[in-house]
Amino acid sequence: MLKKLESLGLDPRDSCGASVRNVMPCPSYLCPLAIVDAVSISRRISRRFRHNPDYEYPSLPKRVKITVSACRKGCATPGIMDVGIVARDDGKFDVYVGGGVGDHAFQSVILFQGVEEDRLEGIAISVAELLKREKEKRGFKWVLNKYGIEKTKLLLEEIISNVSPMSPTRGEDRINAKMIARFQTRGGWLNSSEVMEIAKIAEDNYGFVVLFNKQVVEVPLKKELRTTLNYQLIDPFDYGDLKGDVESCIGNDFCPPAIVSTSNVAEGIQKILRETKSGLNVKVSGCSHSCGRHQIGEVGLGASMREGRPKFKIYIGGDNYKLGKLVGEVDADRYDEVIRVLSSIDEDKIRKGKVDEIESFLSKVPSFVKSED
Repeated sequence: MLKKLESLGLDPRDSCGASVRNVMPCPSYLCPLAIVDAVSISRRISRRFRHNPDYEYPSLPKRVKITVSACRKGCATPGIMDVGIVARDDGKFDVYVGGGVGDHAFQSVILFQGVEEDRLEGIAISVAELLKREKEKRGFKWVLNKYGIEKTKLLLEEIISNVSPMSPTRGEDRINAKMIARFQTRGGWLNSSEVMEIAKIAEDNYGFVVLFNKQVVEVPLKKELRTTLNYQLIDPFDYGDLKGDVESCIGNDFCPPAIVSTSNVAEGIQKILRETKSGLNVKVSGCSHSCGRHQIGEVGLGASMREGRPKFKIYIGGDNYKLGKLVGEVDADRYDEVIRVLSSIDEDKIRKGKVDEIESFLSKVPSFVKSED
């Protein structure tokens, strides 16, 4: 299987560890709101880094994550990226830097505004080069924390001035799908028969599926869909608007640092959201590494240990650009009560991060302790 993937240029070399990771675009070829071709821009930047030992361990002390969003919705989550590129309505770009989750979560800051496409490569390279120069093993967010916004920008500009842009890559053909079928997973899992059925649906339409940064499988449609699988039918204009979605890391079923079975938790949350017809998006992480990106969930649950007991820290109001606010924590096995309470509240209060009001509701849940922050 690995040899087959490698023959298609899909080897996992830049997908983990201390490297400049694969540059991740939103699926701009699918979304009618896209202002630019995010895929071709990502390829253009990726050529600088892919399989380049100058940007892999041991030359690079920590990974660098770069994303490209084709419109202001910021579906590629610039708020938690080392480099988050966002297209503006005028076809230029704003660039966010210094974001990241984990034990110490940092919200990115907008460092460059109104940038032309030819400058994006230089900005991405400058972040990796400055990280190398500083030998900062905790990541670029700590470089920004050390120097502050203005000094960091000056240091990056010095590096950018020595970078010559490469020619653009071939653009992607836009897909004018009638609708998009969004198949939700159970904490990231599908069984083999579900995978085969989704593959057959894809073959009967445009011949591919979309795997982006959410734990859903999406199939652009050009004909009526008939299936017994659970799915949502999405208008392409609403592509970036997930409702009632649950995302989780792989949990302690396979990951040694994880404290809880996040797959089971995610499946339980999905059932509650369907029962209550809640449109909240929930993210779950099984440990402080934050692979479930709980800090940017409308509701986020991040597992930790306290006094020998697994707990969930509860966050509210996160989104593609900003970190959520910590409300408090609760025994991990009370997660279902937390979700039921939150599902009964005005969703706008949660999305706006109304911590004081949410605390009063969650105080009814046994073991809940509000945040001291």
